[in-house]
This record gives sequence, C-alpha cells and structure tokens, in this order.
Amino acid sequence: MDYDLTHGSTYMYSKDKPLYAFGYGLSYTTFAYEGLKLSAPTAPADGTVHVAIKVKNTGQRASDEVVQMYVQHLGSIVDRPRLELKGFKRVRIEPGAETDVTLDLKPRDLAYWDAVRHAWRVEKEQVRVMAGGSSDSLPVQVTLAVETSAEFKP
Repeated sequence: MDYDLTHGSTYMYSKDKPLYAFGYGLSYTTFAYEGLKLSAPTAPADGTVHVAIKVKNTGQRASDEVVQMYVQHLGSIVDRPRLELKGFKRVRIEPGAETDVTLDLKPRDLAYWDAVRHAWRVEKEQVRVMAGGSSDSLPVQVTLAVETSAEFKP
C-alpha cells in the first residue's frame, strides 16, 4: 500500500476532476472575468506583486462573487499540487457594473518546506497566476517570473 500524499491519495495531488470544484455553487446572475494584470512581470523572493482582475456582472441581478486566485508552478524541482489557492476576495456587483479586484501575491507564499534543510524555500521559477469564480473555471491567467530564490527559517 502506498501512502505517499503526492501520488494522488489526497485532493491536493489528485489528477481526477472533482465532482464539485472549490467555489462551485449557483448564482442568480453571471460574471465575466477579463484583464488579469500584474503590477510587475517579475518579483524577488522577498517582494510583493499586486494582481488586478476586472470582473463584470453580465446578468440581470445584483450579486456577490468570490474572486479566487490560484497558482501553478511551471518549473518546480519538487512535486507541487496541480492548483494552489493563494488569495480570494468577495465583492458585490450590481447588474451591468464592473469592478477591479486587487489581490496581493508574495513569492514567499509560494515556498515549499525543505525537510532536509528544515526551512521554507522559494524557487527561482515561472509561476502561472490564474483567477476566476471556481477552481474549474479560471478564464484569465498570466505568468510571473520569480527572479531570485530564498530560504526562510521558521
């Protein structure tokens, strides 16, 4: 029996599509996402990037939307989850209106635990940043380059 978490035994590393994705739910209206922008295309390991997402209520009723921001590691040397939720914000949008939602992403939050060195490690890598209303519906994306690696002791 293989109990290694990274071999698909948990939802984080599973390759199967979930029956109900994180953020799944019914709404009385619809939303459109466009224009995901980063405050900078690169960031040092100890920096912060502001992620701006434009969300429009395309339906007939006012409603709340939980804007979710996920990342995918494109060049990690260790096994990573397929998607990692790194930020979210609930906003109320009137019919036909649009709003800009800003979330902060710190490369330090992209660190993994290095059991050999007993430290958190940020890798120099490309990271895909995605946003949407559900983990299975992420219509906007952009790539961030983490330009330096770093190590943080607890």
